[in-house]
Amino acid sequence: MLHHILALLLAAQPAATPAAPQIPSLDTLDMTDHSVVLSVDDGYHSVYENVYPLLKEYGMTITLALIGNNIGEGRPSYRPSERFLNEAEVRELMDSCHIEIASHTLSHAFLTRLDSAAAWHEISASKRLLESLFATEVITFVYPYGDMNARVRRMVRRAGYRLARAVRPGRPNFWADPYRIPEIELRNYTRLADVEEYVQRHDVTVILLHRIVPRARVYTEWRKSDFAALLGWLHRRRVKIVTLGDLYRNWWREKVTQSLLDQLAAASRQRQDWLFEQVNVDATRTLHPR
Repeated sequence: MLHHILALLLAAQPAATPAAPQIPSLDTLDMTDHSVVLSVDDGYHSVYENVYPLLKEYGMTITLALIGNNIGEGRPSYRPSERFLNEAEVRELMDSCHIEIASHTLSHAFLTRLDSAAAWHEISASKRLLESLFATEVITFVYPYGDMNARVRRMVRRAGYRLARAVRPGRPNFWADPYRIPEIELRNYTRLADVEEYVQRHDVTVILLHRIVPRARVYTEWRKSDFAALLGWLHRRRVKIVTLGDLYRNWWREKVTQSLLDQLAAASRQRQDWLFEQVNVDATRTLHPR
């Protein structure tokens, strides 16, 4: 009787619900076809304190735009307790994280407000200074305040820079204009989720940062906790972290490859035309359809 009751109870049990299929987390989707540039302006010491350790942790790099006259000297007016990177700290960043050095002029001046001689000095002398200090070619220029016009862009090109980063939204396009590369700027009110969504929607993203600090108060500052979370997210997504110089070199290889392919195609067409001209159609005695 007891066995009969147990059998009835077991039969009344609901059937086991099949396990729900595992849906991959959006946070682990592979984005190896995406590239991100971390473009850091001005060269504040907070780069060494708050950015450098995270770059080492994730094996990432940055493009660091330095103000020539402020290396190791000077303090920002809005935060006198802050200082700028010195030569030894910049070299350590270069050796450990292979960062790219970019020019941000000598004094962070509004270039369009200067006469041509003064603007040329800011643009060209800063390149020579950085190359002398750090024994590296400087091919990237960053306009202070994003301030530039056609005259300034011509000077940047004549000084020997191969590209320049502006302060404006858009998709980087070296074919269209390598001297006005756009970016997205992280300010103290920028949400981490919005940055992640932007990167996900664009195959190439240039992110502009100034100071990474524990508590962001000034609009050009961004929270260290959010920056750490962003780098972790980029790492999990397998996003390629490159410099502005890397983008330029990749574009240049693409340009050279396309040029070679065009030349090969033109040579092939020329060869086919030449062979056709050498054929004596009458000698072949080919029957012609009536």
